Amino acid sequence: MEELKITEKLELEISKERGKVSSDKMDISFGEIINLYKNEELIIQPEYQRLYRWTAQQKTALIESLLLGIPIPAIFVAEDENGIWELVDGLQRVATFISFFGELKTDIELRDNQTETGGFEDEEKIDIGNKWKLEAGSILKSLKGYDIDTLPTKFKINLKRAACRVEILRGESNTTIKYELFKRLNSGGSKLTPQEIRNAVYRGINPKLNELIIELSQHEVFQELTSLTKTKKQELYDQELILRFIAFLDSADKVNDNTEKYLNYFMEKSVNNKEFPISDYRDRFVEVISLLGQLSNEKVFKSTNKRNLFVPAVFEGITIAVAQNIELYRNDLPFLEEKVEELKSDADFKKFSGQFSNSKNRIKNRLTRANEIFSAKKD
Repeated sequence: MEELKITEKLELEISKERGKVSSDKMDISFGEIINLYKNEELIIQPEYQRLYRWTAQQKTALIESLLLGIPIPAIFVAEDENGIWELVDGLQRVATFISFFGELKTDIELRDNQTETGGFEDEEKIDIGNKWKLEAGSILKSLKGYDIDTLPTKFKINLKRAACRVEILRGESNTTIKYELFKRLNSGGSKLTPQEIRNAVYRGINPKLNELIIELSQHEVFQELTSLTKTKKQELYDQELILRFIAFLDSADKVNDNTEKYLNYFMEKSVNNKEFPISDYRDRFVEVISLLGQLSNEKVFKSTNKRNLFVPAVFEGITIAVAQNIELYRNDLPFLEEKVEELKSDADFKKFSGQFSNSKNRIKNRLTRANEIFSAKKD
């Protein structure tokens, strides 16, 4: 009897959660993908997409696979209320195909100069180019030198008719389910980061918070003080830092789950709140980061040891505590600098910033301790 009740409970739970999922899939030709893109019914580089970074050999491999009928991974799109698709995963494949046919717009950000270690030689954006020439394929050696103008017509037709599986997530879905679907279903060489998935899921509901996060992550002083690596920026870690500032600023005491789930909850709640104070968060962050940028210590968010690395917990502790006590520091930079050093050397703050620092209790304790330090007035 007990086992029957457990089974019934499981069936009810499955039925309830399945009802929240609004997704679909279809096979369309790459020729149709080009048409969708040209008609602006497919956006292939929303803000959350990573930069294009395929090598010439990788681009050739895609065309070779399509000519040989070798299956390629599905692409994932988010459909908005107007039916427009935003590409969530598949930028490399889609941009490669469209550019081979000479139809790619020139504002796509990308890098062709990927190094053997997976990094990039410099910060410059370079042009992917339209109608680029193929390299020798790993199977079809004779591909070398062909472009869309010289490739025989029958092969161009075959390429356009090649099928592509499209996984579609629609805006009607429960956002928690959408987040899980993107996390589990995205394909390709590198998985999407939590922030990339958040941008994909919640931007379709209301883009204003995403736009604010992107705007603040590009603030010159923020970029200078955090000095994140290229890889971290590509993974949108700079945007996650901004989200954490906003999410924890007035609500750290409400964190009741692990950080990832709490940030998801906060974004969902915020994008559904028509009165969410976008301008207030913008003003508070800009004032704080501008003040910190005036300190003589340019390593304000860095560790004090020889490694001199950026420390996310220090960033959160300082920026949030300063924002909460801004009236004490607007006109007293020496006092602000003194408090920054006090927090970085504080034993209790360090204790809550080490291993498992993203646990709910450590976040609350760490930010509480930071506020205690920064709220203490001069003797």
